[in-house]
Amino acid sequence: MRILVDFLSQSIQFLYNITKAIGIPNYGLAIILFTIAVKVILYPLTYRQLRSMRRLQELQPKIQELQKKYKSNPQKAQQAMMELYQKEKVNPLGGCLPLLIQMPILYALFTSLRSFFNPALNPTVNLAHANFLWISNLGQPDPYILPVLVAVGTFFQQKVSMVSGGQDQTQKTMLFVMPLIIGWMSRNFSAGLSLYWVTFSLMGILEQWLARRQPHLVKEEISAK
Repeated sequence: MRILVDFLSQSIQFLYNITKAIGIPNYGLAIILFTIAVKVILYPLTYRQLRSMRRLQELQPKIQELQKKYKSNPQKAQQAMMELYQKEKVNPLGGCLPLLIQMPILYALFTSLRSFFNPALNPTVNLAHANFLWISNLGQPDPYILPVLVAVGTFFQQKVSMVSGGQDQTQKTMLFVMPLIIGWMSRNFSAGLSLYWVTFSLMGILEQWLARRQPHLVKEEISAK
């Protein structure tokens, strides 16, 4: 993990040097560029996630039919749905892979940013450029505005990603609970990490919007089976 932490710190410093070279030196912009780079690298996994979610949406009528048919026997219903997933070659957990990959990145970034903006621990940092918009120091928490943006961004990213239009009660609950939890936790995050989260959420919403404008990509794969 130490290697990943050091790599992320060096990446942010490298991207900061790029912003400096083009005349707008700022660590906030460097973090945004870093987020974009992570999104681009993870896009193949994200595409698989979007495809898996779309295919699950296509299967919802069959899934609901099985749930209704075996309403009195939840174990049989679960078995029948697993057989359906195997027949259609759909992994119901396929949408979790990008999140699993994202978790060590978030932890390493959290660890990295705790020391990155400390001149005693990172002599290369230029605190004169550690501000961004209303944020005076990206290494310090922003307890008010960014947590709200984190919660709102998480909410809308989840909402556009929901399978079956959000009819599942668990999805409905998580839609509201998860953003509140993450928003509350982000009160103690460095502002740089919260900025990363907000940017990542916005890009996730954009990906969903673009995917919905090209539904034929997934439907063609389903119809070919």
